Amino acid sequence: MKATLLRHLPLLLLAALAACGGGGGDSAPAPDLTPTAITAHAGATQAGTVNAAVAAAPAVRVSTRDGTPVPGIAITFAVVSGGGSVSGASTTTNAAGVATVGGWTLGNTVGEQRLSARSAGLPEVSFSAMAAPAPGSGVLERSAGSDGQSATISSAVAVVPAVRVRDASGAPLAGVSVSFAVTAGSGSVQNASAVSDATGLANAGRWTLGSTAGTHTLQASASGFAPAVFSATALATGAPTFTRSVWLGGLAAPWDIAFAPDGAVLFTERSRGLSVRTGGTTRSLFRPTDFVAQDQSGMLGLALDPEFASNRTLYVFMGSNAGGATDNRIVRLVVNADYTAISGRLDIVTGIAYAGGAYSGGRIRFGPDGLLYITTGDNRTGTVPQAPTVLGGKVLRVTRDGLAASGNNAPTGVDARVFTLGHRNPQGLAFRPAGTATPGRPYLCEHGPGNNDEVTPLTAGGNGGWDPRPTGTPARCPDGSANGYCGYNGSNMTDTARFPSALRPAWSTGNASQGMAGCGFVQGPAWRDWNGALAVALLSGRRVEILRLAADGNSATNTRILDTLNERIRLVTPGPDGALWVLTDGKTGGDEIWRLVPGS
Repeated sequence: MKATLLRHLPLLLLAALAACGGGGGDSAPAPDLTPTAITAHAGATQAGTVNAAVAAAPAVRVSTRDGTPVPGIAITFAVVSGGGSVSGASTTTNAAGVATVGGWTLGNTVGEQRLSARSAGLPEVSFSAMAAPAPGSGVLERSAGSDGQSATISSAVAVVPAVRVRDASGAPLAGVSVSFAVTAGSGSVQNASAVSDATGLANAGRWTLGSTAGTHTLQASASGFAPAVFSATALATGAPTFTRSVWLGGLAAPWDIAFAPDGAVLFTERSRGLSVRTGGTTRSLFRPTDFVAQDQSGMLGLALDPEFASNRTLYVFMGSNAGGATDNRIVRLVVNADYTAISGRLDIVTGIAYAGGAYSGGRIRFGPDGLLYITTGDNRTGTVPQAPTVLGGKVLRVTRDGLAASGNNAPTGVDARVFTLGHRNPQGLAFRPAGTATPGRPYLCEHGPGNNDEVTPLTAGGNGGWDPRPTGTPARCPDGSANGYCGYNGSNMTDTARFPSALRPAWSTGNASQGMAGCGFVQGPAWRDWNGALAVALLSGRRVEILRLAADGNSATNTRILDTLNERIRLVTPGPDGALWVLTDGKTGGDEIWRLVPGS
C-alpha cells in the first residue's frame, strides 16, 4: 500500500496544484467584457402597413472592442415616432450578445416610423419602417416645409399647413373634405375644414400658435385616411422666428462644414472624405489611400486657414494607416482655384490616439488668436485622458505648422501641444463672439458617460476632471465592477474629488447623456434674443439647445428647438449668410444639411 502511494504521489501533487490554480501564481485574469459597441442585428430597415406588426422583430448585438459578444446587458426598446407600440420593450442580451424586442406594431401614421434601442453608456441604435396605407386606402401627405416650424407665442407660423390627398396608387384626389384641428397648444387655425382642389391640395390657412411656449400640434383628418400631424415650437417673446430648408441631401454621416470667401461650401462625411459644393455641383476632393473610416473615426473635423483667400489652405482631422499603425492626424492641404484638385499634403500632427475608431473627438477650429484648436477623445481607454504624453482626451492648440503654441500652460511633463486635458469625447468647440463680456473664450461641447454631457469654458492648462480608471485594491469602478474603463460605470464627468481645480461646466444635460456633438455661436441681430447664444447639437437627444450664457459665461439658460423632428443632429454652426447650418446623422434615406434662416 505504501509503495502504491509513493508511486502515485507526483500525480496527486499535480492534481492538488491544478485544483489550487496552478503552480502558486495568480490565476489568469477574467476576460474584459466591457461593452463598447451596439449594432442593429436584425430588422434595421423594413416596410409594413399601418397598425400592423413588422415582419422581423428588431434586435441589437452588444460586443466588446474585439467583437466578443457581451451577455446580460439591459436593453430598452422605445417607439420614437409613428405612434406604434412594442411588446417586450425591456430585455437583456443573451449568450450571443443579442437582445430582441418582443414585437413592434406600427402606428397609424403613413410614412417613416422609428424605433430606438438604448443601453446606458452605449450609442442609440435606430430602426425604421416605412408604413404604407392599409390596402385600398389613401394618404394625407404633408406639404414640404409645413412641419417642424417655429414662431413666437401667439403668432402664426410662416408656412401654411397643407396636405395633399392621394389615393392608394398615389394619384391626387380632388373634392375630399379635410378637417384641421389644434390638438396641443391652444392655438387656432383659419380653416377648420377645406376641400382638396384638382391637385389634391387642402390647407388650414393661417395657424396661430397659443400663448404657452413649447410644442404645439395640429391634426389634419379625412374620412377613410390616416391623419397627418403637424408640429411647431412656440418660442418665448423676444426669441426669433426661423424657417428650415434642406440645402443638400443624400449624404452619409456629414461631420463638419466650412464656408470659403468665394461662396464655395466644403464639408466632410465620416466614411466618404472631403467634398465641395460650388456652382450647384458637388465634387469629391480628398479621400486618400491611407484614409481609415472605422466606428466613430474617419474624415471628421474641417477648418479653413484664416488666410484661405490668398493661400487656399485647409485642414482636416482624419484616421490614417500611413506608416503601418493606424492613428488620428491633422492633415494640411491646398486646393486649387476651381476646387478640382488637392495638392501640398502635409501631416502636421500625427499620433493622435486611436483604438478601433472609438471616441476620437475630432473637431478642429481656428481661434481668434489665429491658432488651431483640436479636440481628441479618450478611445474608451481608461488611461488616456490623464496620460501626459498621449494625445487623446485632450484639447490641443498648435500653430499652422502643428507646433506647440505659446501660452498653452501645459502642466509639467505634459506634451506642450496640450491646451487642456482630462476629457472624454469632445466633439464640439466654439469661441464666444465679439461684443460679449468674454470675447474669444473657447467653449468645449463634450459627450458624457451616460450622464452629464457638458458645455465647458476652457482655460489654458486646465483639467476637465475626466478620469475613467478604476481605483483601489483591487481596482474597481465606482459601481464595483472590475472593468479597465469606467466610462459607463458611474464615473463623474467632472470629478472634483480627485481634481479639485477641475474646469467647471457652464451647462450640462443632467442625469441622462443626450449625445452632445458639435456647437457654434448664433450671430446677427435677426436672431434677436439668441444673438450671441451657443447652439448645441444633440444626437440621441434629437434636438438643438440654444444656450444663453450669463455675462461671465459660467452659467446658461436653455431653449430647445428642432425637438419635434426626431432627427439626430451632428452639428449646428453659423454661416456667413446669417443662417444657422445644421448637419443630420442617421437620417433614413440619406443625411442632410439644413439652413435655419431667421425671420425679419
